[in-house]
Amino acid sequence: MKKNLLLVCTIFWVGIALAAQPQGIVHIPPNQWVQLLQDLEGGRPGSAIRYVPEADAFFLWGFMNANPDLLQEQPLMEVPEYDMVAFSPAEGRWSSHLPRSWDEAWSRKLPLAYSPRTYAGKTTGSERTVLRGATDEIEGAPRPDLNIVFDQVIYHPPSQSLVYFTGGLTAAYHIKNRRWSDLDPRHSPPPVVGGSLAYDSLHDEIVLFGGGHVAEPGPNGKLVGFTGTWVFRFQDQDWHRQETSVQPSPRMNTRMVCDTRNQVLVLFGGDGQSNYLADTWLYDLKSRLWRVSTASSGPEARAGHFTVYDPETGWVIVGGGYNRRDLTDMWAYDAAKDRWQRLKGETPVGFYLTADLAAQQRLILLVTSTRKPGDTMDCNVLFPVRTTYAYRLDRRTVVLEHSPTQPQTSLPKRPPTGATETTGAQESTRRQAQARRLASLPENKWVHLVDPARVAPTRTWGSATFDMDRGQILYWGGEHCGYEGNDVDAYDVAAHTWRSMDASPEYPERLWNHGVRLSGVTFQGKPWTVHGRKMYAYDPVSRKLIMVRPIRLTTGYDPEPLRLFPVVLTSEYQSFRDALVNPPSSYVKHVTWTYDPDSARWELLGPAPRGLDTLVTTRHGVMGVNVDWPSRLNDSGYLFPWSPTQPPEDKAIYLLDVAGKTWKRLSQGQPSPQNLYEQTSMAYDSKRDQIILHGAGQNRDELWIFEMTTKSWRQMKPGVLLPKGSAPPVCSRESVYIPDADVFLTCSPASAKQSLSEMWGYRIDTNSWYHVQIPFDLETDAIRHANENRAMVYDPQHGLVLLVLGGDGNEGKASVYALKYRNSFRPD
Repeated sequence: MKKNLLLVCTIFWVGIALAAQPQGIVHIPPNQWVQLLQDLEGGRPGSAIRYVPEADAFFLWGFMNANPDLLQEQPLMEVPEYDMVAFSPAEGRWSSHLPRSWDEAWSRKLPLAYSPRTYAGKTTGSERTVLRGATDEIEGAPRPDLNIVFDQVIYHPPSQSLVYFTGGLTAAYHIKNRRWSDLDPRHSPPPVVGGSLAYDSLHDEIVLFGGGHVAEPGPNGKLVGFTGTWVFRFQDQDWHRQETSVQPSPRMNTRMVCDTRNQVLVLFGGDGQSNYLADTWLYDLKSRLWRVSTASSGPEARAGHFTVYDPETGWVIVGGGYNRRDLTDMWAYDAAKDRWQRLKGETPVGFYLTADLAAQQRLILLVTSTRKPGDTMDCNVLFPVRTTYAYRLDRRTVVLEHSPTQPQTSLPKRPPTGATETTGAQESTRRQAQARRLASLPENKWVHLVDPARVAPTRTWGSATFDMDRGQILYWGGEHCGYEGNDVDAYDVAAHTWRSMDASPEYPERLWNHGVRLSGVTFQGKPWTVHGRKMYAYDPVSRKLIMVRPIRLTTGYDPEPLRLFPVVLTSEYQSFRDALVNPPSSYVKHVTWTYDPDSARWELLGPAPRGLDTLVTTRHGVMGVNVDWPSRLNDSGYLFPWSPTQPPEDKAIYLLDVAGKTWKRLSQGQPSPQNLYEQTSMAYDSKRDQIILHGAGQNRDELWIFEMTTKSWRQMKPGVLLPKGSAPPVCSRESVYIPDADVFLTCSPASAKQSLSEMWGYRIDTNSWYHVQIPFDLETDAIRHANENRAMVYDPQHGLVLLVLGGDGNEGKASVYALKYRNSFRPD
């Protein structure tokens, strides 16, 4: 009902506006933004509009968020409008730009469209884009898969075509005949996401700069997640790397435009992954060299802003965007004077902005996906609404006099924590108080270690590991609408404070809203954050954190730094079961990372066995099992059924040799635990030198032990002492072994029906489970809302179990609880 009312109101407003202005929307008031349309469908977040003078229209192509209510979309899907749409200023509306030969048929029913891979209504942009040919499947009109474009598109006047570089594909859309063609270059830049293309009319070339989500060789051979400057020459139809001694720092989500009057490309700001940027760079078309602006002031740091060039004034105009907040200001840069000045107008706020200028009409058209003013994206949901705004530029009155000036400085993405570590006498006092508190803890009760000197953010679905050499919890990860920085927070137990060695962690670009299937590595060559699970553990041999975090790559992209790593087509099972997109549009290479808690340095150690993703700390070093939980899902995220009658999978124990950079397989052959998943938990029994694994079998309640002496798996089949007759517990990811009690302790599965105080103990000596209630000393939001935001470790120095819980929701702060567990406690 609300949607229908909104549609009626929108149509009525537009009708009145057009009736009052029969010569078109160019007669809107000058130097102010006016909303023209709000189409309830047609939102294309992460894709850019471009103006084509010969057609007097703005064109939009790219990923279409057709149905956000269908959280796991299929690659082949119905869409509400055609892939390419055009906005005519004279008509004041968007319309499908259908192939002429299919105009009549597709006006009645649109063909299905391909999106390389979607999750929660979005694609990543790093998936391979395929120009699907003239087949019955797509009814004879070649079209590329709908992918995210960002600003990797330009208009090429000589051929009257829009040229796109997305998902590794370089393709042209020819405006007149409404047809696509693959430019099929012999060489190609890395398949970056979030970069920008600009047309160099002086040389008839395209310049690419920016973008990320790749894995390239950087300075001194270090792995980095960006590339340099590339040029596509129409003369030889090929891409060429442009070697320059100086160039801008890596960035995403900012548009580069060509200033034809001064023959330079201009680039401002962007998302530096660790910082929002505010610098201005110029690429001289004559010398093909970059130089930085020396302007003393200008716009504040931002990304996601629109950028257009106005040939009448010679200005590069930027507006809106965001840093830690949404921005609405507008600015103009004059390259001849190397000066910024503030313009009139409050740019509309939207989750993703794109705009272009029709110079003769003095019209800037802006598109965003916004239902109402101030809208931002909900977690894992992009609005399908497409809102269109217009701004008529009048140079005589557009400059804002006496505008405030500010230096152009970058802004760290991570906001201040609100608390700082103390030193000297304050720290000494806090350490003494913590020592007294830990010594006087009651038995068998969770006690909240309140008021640390510094706090840490919730790591959603976060696991943790314990650094026994430094006496601290290492806490990493985050996704699913929670914290997304890739730094490691460490809780120093004796000092009662969280520490972070990384002052500027890297975050994914805003479009993914806390991470969805991110590709490559970060700009600094670090792993992207993801659900913590048990993918990392502390290694007492190297005194480093060890993590197995696969690197996802676009199909067809095999970067040199990873070339010798084994290839795992994680969707190979999907390709023959679903047969929706074949070959898969991306793949992964399993790799091993190390993190030094002293220097906060990540290093790519070497390859990892296929599917290795669940690790545990032992006296021998880090050991792991190839749980390979993604193999239990199809490519749309649904669980495959499992039966004990299926052929057994090879689930093996591996030991990492850090010095040799290799994993050594310890177990051989069957039997081994089956049907493992992301909730599978492991702990190391230090008394018997064996691994305890919980979470196999049809109900994922089986318990297995791997004995180091025999190098073999053994299913234990424990009984349940208490409550008598009840079923054994289902795995819940978090577990510890407590040497003094000789108990394997694990949480009950997280659910609305079970309290976090409910736990299960496994007595190794009697091979039996028993259910225990371990109360909390006080009720907090962290307890009520933790769900999967919990991590449990064992501190051998203090003989304590430590529990890290997420705060009030996914955006809260982490809380630490301590447990002095004793077997004298009688189970219920």
